[in-house]
Amino acid sequence: MLDVAIVGAGLSGLALAERLFASKPNLAIFEARDRCGGRILSQAIPSAPNLNVDLGPTWLWPDQQPLIRALAEKLGLQLFKQWDSGHSLYQINAGSEPAQYTDSETHRSARRIEGGCQQLVTGLLQALPDTVLHLQHRLLRVANRGTHVELEFSTAAGREYYQARQLVLAAPPRLLAENIAFEPALAPKLMRMMQDTPTWMAGHAKALLVYQQAFWRQQGYSGNALLHYPGAVLAEVYDASPAAGESAALFGFFGLPAAIRDYYRDTLEDLVVQQMTRLFGEAAANPQQVLIQDWSQEAFTATADDRIAPPAHPSYGHLWLQLDHWQDKLYFCGTETAASDGGYLEGALVAADRVFNALTL
Repeated sequence: MLDVAIVGAGLSGLALAERLFASKPNLAIFEARDRCGGRILSQAIPSAPNLNVDLGPTWLWPDQQPLIRALAEKLGLQLFKQWDSGHSLYQINAGSEPAQYTDSETHRSARRIEGGCQQLVTGLLQALPDTVLHLQHRLLRVANRGTHVELEFSTAAGREYYQARQLVLAAPPRLLAENIAFEPALAPKLMRMMQDTPTWMAGHAKALLVYQQAFWRQQGYSGNALLHYPGAVLAEVYDASPAAGESAALFGFFGLPAAIRDYYRDTLEDLVVQQMTRLFGEAAANPQQVLIQDWSQEAFTATADDRIAPPAHPSYGHLWLQLDHWQDKLYFCGTETAASDGGYLEGALVAADRVFNALTL
């Protein structure tokens, strides 16, 4: 029997496991995907030197976020400032010329991680033995057996069953409510609250364009563009180049909602390139590569309710998600459960810190 079972190998679950392992080595981490990281997803670009692009979280704010700063320092990660030098662009409708403005405040304290945010995941995994990690284990059912919890997983080999004295669900509450059978059933009010908690990033998509050189910098542009008008393919654009500048990239958040992205799926790359060309000129017309990461298409991130992204940053950290359940046998973790910085990388660590303290009292 396991002392602790952690379901979800994103930042919160891995950070919790890394801290717990010294005192509770009889633990296991279960992940439905075939990779660790959850919504952290960095991809190397073979054709571009030292370019690892972030298709999930991109920034951290070490001046205001002490836990992520401390973890980056502990893992020996190098941070660098988001490129903001030069003119930024603002466009109020599709037919107008973009206006120029100078913005030195938006990313004043924002930092990126050399090698991408995946370096956080890699660093945490290095502190854990391979034997504790179980990929492609999709949790189906959780049952309270009084002295322990029983877990039923779907795997490539069929159904697998585990027992644990304590269980930590380090995954978005909405996903848990929709996909897991709880025995006995959780309180209806708790289930409704979980279902009503939007999963951060789940309705969003990012596009990334790789170029041979950062032509926008050479033209005096920062790469920042705000395109807040109806029908904008990308609503925000930023420089995604690495610190040393050997490679060049731009990334943007889609303005089109999930249903419209689905309709234009086969032509999305062309639409993105056309928009970049209208913004930055012909130099933007021939990217070496275009990547699109649509989180609404990720079964282990989004539900149908997530396809419409919330209009503002949701209020996270509901008190019920910070309590123990089933008499100290069931805990919720993950950035949506954090009392502060919910939705951010910092929030994932805030939640892991809370659960660690509860499990080691």
